[in-house]
Amino acid sequence: MAKLVHNVQKKQHRERSQLNSRAKLGFLEKHKDYVKRAQDYHRKENTLKILRGKAKERNPDEYYHAMTSRKTDTDGLLVQSRGNDESLTTDQVKLLKTQDSNYVRTMRQRELKQLDKQKKDLAFHSSGKHTVFVDDKAELDEFDPVKYFNTTPEMLHRRENRLTKDQLAQEQLMDSSDLMPKESLDKKKLKKYKLMKDHLDREAKLKQVNHRMDMQREIMKKGAKKKTVDAKGNVAFKWKKQRKR
Repeated sequence: MAKLVHNVQKKQHRERSQLNSRAKLGFLEKHKDYVKRAQDYHRKENTLKILRGKAKERNPDEYYHAMTSRKTDTDGLLVQSRGNDESLTTDQVKLLKTQDSNYVRTMRQRELKQLDKQKKDLAFHSSGKHTVFVDDKAELDEFDPVKYFNTTPEMLHRRENRLTKDQLAQEQLMDSSDLMPKESLDKKKLKKYKLMKDHLDREAKLKQVNHRMDMQREIMKKGAKKKTVDAKGNVAFKWKKQRKR
């Protein structure tokens, strides 16, 4: 007997999504979303119902030997250890903090190397000065730096790459067909500046973390110390002076 199959194409009833004019109201819940939310709600409701029943049927006079070695907090929740009952000694904790501090210090040195490399790539202006000595005051009054360096007024302040007039007159320097457009150069330089700023921020954070870890390691050492707090809320410690033999 042939199988009766209904091959007529049915119309698909699709649920619409949230309209653009109502996007500020958030996600439009579909029926499948409602089903998942309802199932989750009823599952939690049944779990709470079972727990309430167990709490109601519990014997208040119940006792077992593990009660003597267990503790509860202020909310009545059971406090359990994580399984590693072997607590570390003070020397072991200081050793771990030293290793962590060495790792942070290594990462900070790495960031500083990246900063030095980027500063060289960006060709920052040098902080030095070019001093020219003259014989007398008359020569000083007639001194012309543009004529002395044989350059143009625009190139005078470029101490790192001050080109002379002869170099500027060369054809390969005057031909700008092979030069990169100014907009591309500005974008490339801006990208390098942003990257350098990220390295500076990371280096500052690592420096702060390293200082805090060193402070914690010093606090764990023996010796009388006094905690002080300034007007800005910064915490500092002062140790008692000890005579060194």
